[in-house]
Amino acid sequence: NVPQYSQYQFFLYETITEQRKKGKTFDQIADWLSKEGYLYVRGKKFRDAHVHSILKKKRLKDEKLERDYPEVRSDFSLEIYDKTILNE
Repeated sequence: NVPQYSQYQFFLYETITEQRKKGKTFDQIADWLSKEGYLYVRGKKFRDAHVHSILKKKRLKDEKLERDYPEVRSDFSLEIYDKTILNE
């Protein structure tokens, strides 16, 4: 049960990834985003920690979704009683 990213969050992630490929640091990316008029998802000016957090959380989410979980089976029984018969 994983919440989906908004279009803005995904846009920020893609933009930050492109800037990182160009060799920019987190601080440089935060300054660039602020100059371009973008705000952090919660409406604040960008800081380097925000940039790092966006990349880290997306990476962790992707790793979690790609992980293989072993199938677990256990002994389970279910008994169903029709109470309408018992009440008569």
